[in-house]
Amino acid sequence: MSELRPRRAWLLLLAIGILSLAAAAFLAFSPGFRLAPPTPFGETMEVELSAGTHAVYVTPSDRWGDIDCTGTVADGGEVQLRPDMTQQNLLVPEAWDAQGSFVTDTEGTTALTCDGPVEGGRFTVGPVQSLFDIGGAAAAGVLAVVLLVLGVILRVARPRPRA
Repeated sequence: MSELRPRRAWLLLLAIGILSLAAAAFLAFSPGFRLAPPTPFGETMEVELSAGTHAVYVTPSDRWGDIDCTGTVADGGEVQLRPDMTQQNLLVPEAWDAQGSFVTDTEGTTALTCDGPVEGGRFTVGPVQSLFDIGGAAAAGVLAVVLLVLGVILRVARPRPRA
């Protein structure tokens, strides 16, 4: 009677671990690559946005409480920038600090201006990165590490065929 035992389980665990690691990196870092081109403080940014929730990010933000952002959304309404305690900063490819988020009901051009007492400050608009997104990335990263370690252990500890 032959014993049914997967000989390549370690390889499957390594493959799933690598995919989980890639998913964690995507969740954690992709919002930073989907930002509008930055605009200096005091100037107006005009950006095409889809309907939904968008975030405003600033850099540097030594005095984020003194930075004021105003604007109009596609339907002519004013940007209602709201602080969100779950919104997180973006770190890749550049460090951006979360200033707040706003909702647009329709697709179209949004005009936004941010200003404050920060020399050389810039602002941009992008997707909201929330605490829950970071938690999901961390969970996927932990899963990846566990699977990779298990895969290596299975590879190293597997029984060797006898000669």
